[in-house]
Parts: sequence; C-alpha cells; structure tokens
Amino acid sequence: MDFPNTENGALLLEMYQAGMDLSIPHDVDFFINFQKKRDAEKMWREVEASDSASKFSLTETEIQDGWIFCCTVRLIPTHDDITRTEIAFDKMAEKYNGESDGWGVMQP
Repeated sequence: MDFPNTENGALLLEMYQAGMDLSIPHDVDFFINFQKKRDAEKMWREVEASDSASKFSLTETEIQDGWIFCCTVRLIPTHDDITRTEIAFDKMAEKYNGESDGWGVMQP
C-alpha cells in the first residue's frame, strides 16, 4: 500500500503496519475541542441533522478545561476520505468556536 507523506498518511501507515485491514470499514473517531458546552452542542445538532448514521459523544475534560465532541463515522479509512472528513469537521468547528484535535481508530 502507498501512503502520502502527510500526518494522516503516517497514521494510516502505522495502522497498516499494526496489521489492520484498511480495505474494510472501521469506526473512525474525529475529535473537536470546545471551551463552551453550548458551542459543542450546536455543532452536534448540525452534524446529527446532516448524518444520522454517525455516533456522537460529548465529554467534559479536566485537562483542557472544556469539552471534547467526538463524532464516530464508519468508513473505509483511505487518505482521501479521512482528510475530506477532517476538513469538513474543521470548517464546521470554526463556526462554533471549536478546534479539531485529530482522529483515531480503535484497533480490533
């Protein structure tokens, strides 16, 4: 498999080297940090309205004194799809004073 020389490409390479099958769908968690719970809830409502198939969670964090919104999307983790989804969440997060904090996949 060929992985672009980007941060997302490096993460996908690590997943591949760990033995994950990247040709099948996985639950990919995208994380967005917020200072205010109400801003996170606004984004949650917008994402949920456009994609009811995803899973969502909102967790208060003591370390950053704020909230972490997690949106779990089931997809085949290609570089293009991960990057496209991450960019879409980044743009949406900006509207609600949020900041993207990357993505991850739980290894089976």
